[in-house]
Amino acid sequence: MLDRLTVRDFYIHLERYPHLRTDTSVCEAIQLIFQMLKENDKFRTILIHDEENHLHGYLTLRDLIRALGPSYMHKSAPNYKGNQPFQEVETDISALSMIWQESFKETVMKEAEKPVSDVMTLVEESVTLDAPFAKVITLMLVEDVVVLPVVQDELVIGAVQLVDVFELIANRLCEEKHKEQSD
Repeated sequence: MLDRLTVRDFYIHLERYPHLRTDTSVCEAIQLIFQMLKENDKFRTILIHDEENHLHGYLTLRDLIRALGPSYMHKSAPNYKGNQPFQEVETDISALSMIWQESFKETVMKEAEKPVSDVMTLVEESVTLDAPFAKVITLMLVEDVVVLPVVQDELVIGAVQLVDVFELIANRLCEEKHKEQSD
């Protein structure tokens, strides 16, 4: 049952989780996540760490696509939710897309060279190995995050992804439904 699960039962060890340094370019991050998508890997985020391997944040597909856009689409600073409204710009989508279209290629090529530290989503919350499943779901929903670092003795040892939480729920619901139908 889900109510008996702890993080220890379903987290991904740090060695298996895709990760890059803070000084890696957006272009390199896009290449990594594109490769993961081609391989049908379930990773949709990349952890970002510094040269001493301290975790600073993560990148989502949305972070990477937003990073390639013109400055009015950027986050004013990395934040933990990764979704800010456009800064000081009216949200007339037709007008915004036309402005970007005029210099699309040049903008994308220039922005792709920025370091991932400029565009990542900061990690603000974490869980321990003994944290219950319900705490993980609650943190992910309340804090609007898709990945949570798993810490032990103040060191990051792995991560929990929203996709894995969803998979556990879906599997258990299907099992329960099948069990009910069999009885």
